[in-house]
Amino acid sequence: MKLKWFKKKFTFMVIPDNDPSRSVLRFRVHGLLLYVFFSIFFALIVISMILYIVHGKSSLLNSILAKKLTGQEQEYSQTVSSKDLTIEQLQNKVIQLSEQAAEIQSRIGEMQKLDEEVKLLTNPDKTAKKQVKAGTEVAQDSSNDKGGPMLSVTNEEILQLADNTQKNFKALGTEMTTLFGSMEQTKKKVINAIELLKISPTIWPVTTRHITSGFGFREDPFTYRPTFHSGFDIAGSFDDPVYVTADGTVISSDYDKLHGNNIVVSHSKGLRTWYMHLNKSLVSEGDHVTKGQQIGLLGSTGRSTGPHLHYEVKKDGVSVDPEPYLITARKEE
Repeated sequence: MKLKWFKKKFTFMVIPDNDPSRSVLRFRVHGLLLYVFFSIFFALIVISMILYIVHGKSSLLNSILAKKLTGQEQEYSQTVSSKDLTIEQLQNKVIQLSEQAAEIQSRIGEMQKLDEEVKLLTNPDKTAKKQVKAGTEVAQDSSNDKGGPMLSVTNEEILQLADNTQKNFKALGTEMTTLFGSMEQTKKKVINAIELLKISPTIWPVTTRHITSGFGFREDPFTYRPTFHSGFDIAGSFDDPVYVTADGTVISSDYDKLHGNNIVVSHSKGLRTWYMHLNKSLVSEGDHVTKGQQIGLLGSTGRSTGPHLHYEVKKDGVSVDPEPYLITARKEE
């Protein structure tokens, strides 16, 4: 049937409307050609519809992709901005660490200076031979009064600063280790110096400073003959407190006609102090006494012309001048 239809011929007439002068046009078309024409026509319609649908989907997909791309661009921009802020914060931290390293260096310099000063105090004989160098003050001011032009820094400069800061901290670690070792030695010296100071008769035995007779040769107040005076006579009033001038042990608390009520205290290292002409003794033989402790009352017992304290310092059994030892007042004054 179909093949017969393809073999047929179809005539199409075109009749003009209301114009008798024009002739009727006739077109004879082969069936196969007509079939091909309509097939192509419908195929074009189908293709157009497919293209329209594809175009619509493509437009929708492009719109979705464009929105996603815009969102990603915004997210990327925020990420970059956040990273830039983080980088700036890290750079500021590097700068702060650099300032802290400089401040720590200054503090270590001050500690080294203090360590040297303590060494000089514990070694007074070397005081004249050493000079302590003052450290440069580079500590940062904590106030907010700052200014100046804003000059940007490069990443290379920050990296160089970070590298220098790292080296500074390594150097500080070495310096601190050395300083701690030195301070440990100094600490031991200070402890020894404190212990030595406790047993050294360096304070005045009474509140007055009125010396009526010094150490050395003098005219005897009773015989008026030249004699040697083995200590200091310090004037005062009856019952003025008398203090021991260093830590020690009372080895004698007695009375005799020459020295009156008197106390002898041993301070070790060959040092002894002697307190004579007391009105009253407040300690007994064997008592342990501490520097600045009251041990008696000032008087005029024994061979004496009036109320005073005869204070004597003995080194390895020999009387020495007390003046170099009388450095300061009592520790509570």
